[in-house]
Amino acid sequence: MSIAPSRCFLLLVDGLRPDVAEARLAAGELPHLEAMLRTGGRTRAITGFPSTTSVAYLPFLTGCTPGRCNIPSIRWLDRRAYTGRWWRDRHAVRSYCGYQAPRLDDDIAGDVRTIFELVPESVGIFTPVARGLTPARDPSRRERQFWGGLAHYAQWHQPSDDAVARHLLRAVDGPPRFVFAQFPAVDGYTHQTHPDAEPVRRALRKVDAVVGQLRARLEARGELARALILLVSDHGAAAVHTHLDLADWFRARRVPTLSHPVLWERRPRAAVMVAGNGSAMVYARPGEPRHERWPVERLRLADTFGTGQDLVAALLREPAVGLVAAESADGGLWVGSNGAEARLRREGAEICYEPLAGDPLGCGGAWRGTPRNWLEATWDAAWPDAAYHLLDQFRASRTGDLLVVAREGYDFRRRFEVPEHRAGHGSLARSHMQTPVWSSEPIPAEPLRTVDLFPAMLEWLGEPVPAGLDGDAIWLPGEHRCRQHAPEPRQQVRGSGGAFEGARR
Repeated sequence: MSIAPSRCFLLLVDGLRPDVAEARLAAGELPHLEAMLRTGGRTRAITGFPSTTSVAYLPFLTGCTPGRCNIPSIRWLDRRAYTGRWWRDRHAVRSYCGYQAPRLDDDIAGDVRTIFELVPESVGIFTPVARGLTPARDPSRRERQFWGGLAHYAQWHQPSDDAVARHLLRAVDGPPRFVFAQFPAVDGYTHQTHPDAEPVRRALRKVDAVVGQLRARLEARGELARALILLVSDHGAAAVHTHLDLADWFRARRVPTLSHPVLWERRPRAAVMVAGNGSAMVYARPGEPRHERWPVERLRLADTFGTGQDLVAALLREPAVGLVAAESADGGLWVGSNGAEARLRREGAEICYEPLAGDPLGCGGAWRGTPRNWLEATWDAAWPDAAYHLLDQFRASRTGDLLVVAREGYDFRRRFEVPEHRAGHGSLARSHMQTPVWSSEPIPAEPLRTVDLFPAMLEWLGEPVPAGLDGDAIWLPGEHRCRQHAPEPRQQVRGSGGAFEGARR
């Protein structure tokens, strides 16, 4: 008798906060997920940055961060190609929120491979990342476009989840070994209400019922024991009480500014590309093609944006702005907040944080450690894993000259955001960056990055794990093991305050 091959089902509930899910679980509202977790486990992960749909799917589906994929945001500008001709150069100004959404697959760095390419017996359901999928393996593509458009304007999101459920349950009875299914309703209802609203809870209860049907079908086929089911999210969210439209902020200072959706701007001196809407990239003098970003020292000059003032300093004084980052002429990144600034850089295998005035990341002083040290020390901080993600953002050649990150409760888009976002994401704030990871197999309680799930899924499927991934194979599902290498040494914080004690054990 032949043994059924291992299967993996990655169920992504878009925009689900871990605390919201955990509260519904504790209240007994998710009985099928509760049954799954009796023999499985759950933890929290830190998502990719910016914490927004499609970009934050890349870690799950490629094992690489957005910076490594050269997809720095849902909107970006190619500073090398844009010359200011709004129609002829429209290909150089990207937005995955509209007709350019299908271009995401081709925009991903050419040497990055998706799980759909590595596992031919795979299916993607309601996936914006489809590189490697044939039309037959992307069965919901047209439904996603139809229901997604209707949901956005009618604020009626459950039909999308119902369509996902139908395709998911069909896939159980077919040959796919890997199935990715995205449930968009929680995110839709979150944006129009708040992250723990009753429509959000209702949509989550329906996802729970689908998980029950999925497990029942697998059990009837004798495949439940060889199926890894992961319920995850791409980002969290937080209620928004104030919109600071960043493009209008520049315009109010007499800076001609290019921004979506109206891309015509005569001789722009700035371009603002907003994500989620809790972060934004700013490009200086976008109509003057160049290969390199300008350092913060140049961005702060009075004539850079043509206003006669330091606009970086003005941004830092805004209550909505939590962090600003840019490359430094001295190397590494400059990071600032109101009244504080620091330098971030990589030295070999370590990330080094050096406050210059104050402490913008709240580390308590100078600190250094490996990326894993940073995750373990800061996963529950106000800006979790921020050093790692800020450096990753500037790995992408398409990233703007300036990165602006919102504080919780604020966002950077008001005009043209119809319907209004009453909750949002995209920032480095904890409520945006922490996500749930619930597994049918035991999972260590220590925090992960969502990018770490990619090698875990390939290991479960018995597929070779490619070299050069950003994800670490620290969890081997089914083996009840964590790291295969020796523990990293504990490190003490260098500096006053003692906020961190290095890697947690």
